Amino acid sequence: MKYFFVLLTFSFLIFGCAKKNNQNQPNAASFAFDSTDIKTTPVSNPNEAFSLQYNFQKGKDYQYRITSISDDNQTIKADTTILQHITQNVTYLLDLSLSNVDKDGVMEIACNINSVKLDADANGKKISYQTGTSKDTLEKAKFAEYEALIQNPFSVRLTKYGEILEIFRADKIVSKFLELKGAPATISSDEKDALRKNIVDGALRPLLIQIFRQTPQNQVAKDSTWQFNQPPSQFLIYELQNTNTYKVSSLDKYNNDRMAIIDAGLKSVLTGKDEVTNQGVNYKFKKPETNASGKIYFDVDKGCIQKSKTNTLINVFYTMEMKTPKGNQKGSKTEVIKSANIVELL
Repeated sequence: MKYFFVLLTFSFLIFGCAKKNNQNQPNAASFAFDSTDIKTTPVSNPNEAFSLQYNFQKGKDYQYRITSISDDNQTIKADTTILQHITQNVTYLLDLSLSNVDKDGVMEIACNINSVKLDADANGKKISYQTGTSKDTLEKAKFAEYEALIQNPFSVRLTKYGEILEIFRADKIVSKFLELKGAPATISSDEKDALRKNIVDGALRPLLIQIFRQTPQNQVAKDSTWQFNQPPSQFLIYELQNTNTYKVSSLDKYNNDRMAIIDAGLKSVLTGKDEVTNQGVNYKFKKPETNASGKIYFDVDKGCIQKSKTNTLINVFYTMEMKTPKGNQKGSKTEVIKSANIVELL
């Protein structure tokens, strides 16, 4: 369950920006998300053209609150029926500050995750954890994938159009994770490199992709549309090709800034055979159904996301059959995954 948040991010990712948090432990209010729409007012020229460029200011601190709410229902039928219901709410508080901008406009941004709060319920068993609050060594080791992120800064390079070029300086996170897990001092450099790649691609990149969505290089206006293809990936037995779609629904005003309100969606194409045999078990899949929608508020004048909200739905169904001494044994699994993701400027 600990990597469930990362699993969900394959389908839809969001982003935002904000101001710096202090070094004290955040209180409950710091993790309380707001899912309501931003109240905007009309601009004098709602059809004017504008650019969607990130424009972080040196000397200014930004903080994000990224909240992922997920609900996973599974029904497994074989000799008996097994029902599994997992809900999870994970909130990250993340500070950003601009370190440098080169002559081509590529930004280097320092990132620091201040705190992570997890609340989950797995078939009635409740789990609650906030990083930095426990002194229990075993408990911190249990949640090492979160604890290792806290107060261990890393950096990202990206273009002014939100394309992430590199995530680096994650060595402190790797070292902290190994320390929390009690890894032997003899761990090889190759094993450390593999762990670093897993942390960057499996934890840091999904967060940053939510913060920095790639935007078009040309100017846009009301009703403008564009799309970006994600790299192909593997989902179950299929090759998955996701395409993020966008449309400017309006240009409004918020706190004297121009605010572009963007409708976001996702097109998913799954290719491959529907049947596979693994370790003597024959699986037959119905192609998964996916649906995603969202709304993004881009502050055109500040050059960052003020807020974004997205929802995803994934339906999975497959049957299983295997030969046993008593004859063929059959079963099936149905899984429905719902998620809501909210990113806020604090």
